[in-house]
Amino acid sequence: MNTRLSMVLPSTAGQAGERLADEVQALLREQESIMSRFVADGDLAVLNRSAGRGAVPVSDVLWTVLDACMQHHRLTGGAFDIAQGAGRPGHGMHQLNLDPRAHTVRFTEPGLQLDLGGIGKGIALDLIRQLLVDRQIEQAFLSFGESSVAVIGSHPTGGCWAVGVEHMFEPGTSLHRFDLHDGAMSTSGNRPGETHIIDPATGQAVSGCRTVSVACPGAADAEALSTALFVLPAARRAEVLRRYPGAQAAAFDYGLEDGAWRVEKEWRYEQ
Repeated sequence: MNTRLSMVLPSTAGQAGERLADEVQALLREQESIMSRFVADGDLAVLNRSAGRGAVPVSDVLWTVLDACMQHHRLTGGAFDIAQGAGRPGHGMHQLNLDPRAHTVRFTEPGLQLDLGGIGKGIALDLIRQLLVDRQIEQAFLSFGESSVAVIGSHPTGGCWAVGVEHMFEPGTSLHRFDLHDGAMSTSGNRPGETHIIDPATGQAVSGCRTVSVACPGAADAEALSTALFVLPAARRAEVLRRYPGAQAAAFDYGLEDGAWRVEKEWRYEQ
């Protein structure tokens, strides 16, 4: 997934830790072959090449992923969308024809491409967390590229894992803290000169230097929400978050002032 995964397993050491690391690595390789559009013979890449010409059967695993993405698409009012490649409004997930009986997918418009992006990391984190729980791990901290975090249990010193939202230009400075227990956190945003998140309503990349961070029980949910809230106006965010029990969020705007980057907490939501 072109991102480094870090794991902290406080009660695990030696060969037991190495075996877990090997299991996690194998799981990640399997998930990458399914969800990455860059693995030429992978499930998603094959679907992207073929579904514009007709219905394509997909594996049960990829079907589960796509079905979850459709649910997030509905829950966020279309703000979460994995089909935005054309760069124009109206080109999105509503152009996917999913047959739940045959487990086939067809693109109703040629040229459509699916990109699981951040939610792929969230899905993988949820699977890793479940694997560790199945191996009787009671405490863990998992970080996927630092923008996606999941935890198991409580912090070794007791209480929650304190996960900060770091200042984009001042490493080590925390702007906000989420207290996680068996939960996850995701941050989506733009750095200066970056415009990689597409607003499905316009088909255009969202401009501006800002971030949105979301904490909730599941890593995939957190990834979908941080992306959706980034493109939504502040007035619509609370309505979407209420559909995700236990979700919290914080948004920050950055601006240059006298040659220095200033940051302002633009919005916050807690249930």
